[in-house]
Amino acid sequence: GATATPIFSQVIDLLEDESKLFSKIRRRIKSNINRGLRALNLRVFSGKELTWDYMDEFRQLHILQSGRETRSEASWRRQLEMVQTGDAFLVQGHIDDELVSSGFFINSKTNCYYLSSASRRDLFQQPLFHAIMWTAILQAKKLGCRWFEVGEQIFPNYLKGQIPTKKELDISDFKAGFGGDTCMFLDLKLDCSGGKPNAR
Repeated sequence: GATATPIFSQVIDLLEDESKLFSKIRRRIKSNINRGLRALNLRVFSGKELTWDYMDEFRQLHILQSGRETRSEASWRRQLEMVQTGDAFLVQGHIDDELVSSGFFINSKTNCYYLSSASRRDLFQQPLFHAIMWTAILQAKKLGCRWFEVGEQIFPNYLKGQIPTKKELDISDFKAGFGGDTCMFLDLKLDCSGGKPNAR
């Protein structure tokens, strides 16, 4: 009773050393990473060092840039718990003590996945999130993860049966710029109509 849909994701092999990982990043993104490293005061939060005050700072930035609250406060508090239990980490970037970009990444012993982020839209002319992503890649490597999953890859003629928007294609292109390989996974959905899965 299950249906399988192919999805594509950009995955980086963290067994390679830092210089090799950086060499596989697109030239423009490398430049933006370096600019971001110079402009931002970057901090990685993991374990008990992350408090609600820091997570709420990320939440408020997300609300400000989204124009509305897209998720409940309870979901943000669950993210805080994930960091405190070692299942995720947070990377923040400040300019003059003001949070301008932040990213949330979940991790296991072998894999790390970029989950969500927020950045000041009025500062988009500056490469804010590039340095956040690169810092997260290095943090995942430090934690001993084998794979870093940048996120879903979308192509002009395929988006789960829909035509992708320019914004979706641009985000996909941005993620691909950090190197790695495009891998295919199967998204399995089980038909549980009637309360029981169909079986043969």
